[in-house]
Amino acid sequence: MKIRAMKHHDFYESLPRRARYNLSDACGATATLQDILSTDEIAAVASVPLIYGSVEGRDDLRAGIYSLYQKLYPELSSDNITVLSGTEEGLFSIMACILEPEDEVIGMLPCYPSLSDLPACFGAVFKPVELKFENRWQPSIEDFSAQINERTKAIVINSPHNPTGMLLDQSFIDSLIALCQRHDLYLISDDVFAFSDFANIGSQLNVLKYEKAILANVLSKTFGLPGVRIGWVMTRDEELSKSIRDLKTYNSICQSQLDEQVACFVMQKADALIKRNNKIVRENIELFDDFIANNDFLSWHKPEAGMLGLVHSTKPLKPLLESWFEKEVLVLPGELFGIEGDYFRVGFGKREFSEALACITG
Repeated sequence: MKIRAMKHHDFYESLPRRARYNLSDACGATATLQDILSTDEIAAVASVPLIYGSVEGRDDLRAGIYSLYQKLYPELSSDNITVLSGTEEGLFSIMACILEPEDEVIGMLPCYPSLSDLPACFGAVFKPVELKFENRWQPSIEDFSAQINERTKAIVINSPHNPTGMLLDQSFIDSLIALCQRHDLYLISDDVFAFSDFANIGSQLNVLKYEKAILANVLSKTFGLPGVRIGWVMTRDEELSKSIRDLKTYNSICQSQLDEQVACFVMQKADALIKRNNKIVRENIELFDDFIANNDFLSWHKPEAGMLGLVHSTKPLKPLLESWFEKEVLVLPGELFGIEGDYFRVGFGKREFSEALACITG
């Protein structure tokens, strides 16, 4: 197995220092235990026995996670969910369980680097469907169909999309499912921004109507809790669930019992946390839309959902981003996500977004 370095983490390591603000951050508003839990709940966390947990995740936690999906998938249950240490372990586990050398995975580009780089860890090949600015970053079914051959094993999607903010609709998903059924392919859905529906247009898509579909999600993004290492995968495929759980016994084995207890309380407050963080995203996007309007060298397609956007600059990107870094604002270039040209990613989840924007205004 050959592990590729994660591009944006290498980029962070190459910086001469940390900037005060990260305008490309992909997570929601950061919180502490004191922000989100009561005194009694914090005491309950402190009293959790520090023992091994279950491989599949605590029953009450999986039930809480399932409550997020119950309206969309009333016929499923918490048994369809496996808790893992973030989406990265989820995606790694999915691909480790389904891919063989020389298999091919089709996915959108630009994308979060692990989606395009993970297949190579298992001797497989990533085949890109290139998203284009002039198409508002929307792919077509024909784009995916054209990449399929006898070696294709899976299609991987991410919606709302990182880094563009593009949103796939259910009609597209239905067509994609039909394509996967026709060729007996897995459908992997990176759903980490699925609850970041700041415009209330419906960004949660029904992918699990398909037997060979699997979704991955996490507390890091919409909930703004990357320090609570709780993610999950969900699928109808019992054999795949068992394989993922078997693999987990060789990796994390179980989650931190402290993290699982915090996550149980988070699930009880999920609606309020989602609403709060989506309000922050919505307000920050409006601020940035005004910033774009006042800087004619910048252009974008305003995000439809999620908490990220991809921006084009007619000014050379490297000196522009270096000048912003000197003002204590870090911005990630689009090349880290697999797109050429003068693009950069912006994240809208942080409360201090307006402060960061003020540093580079004028």
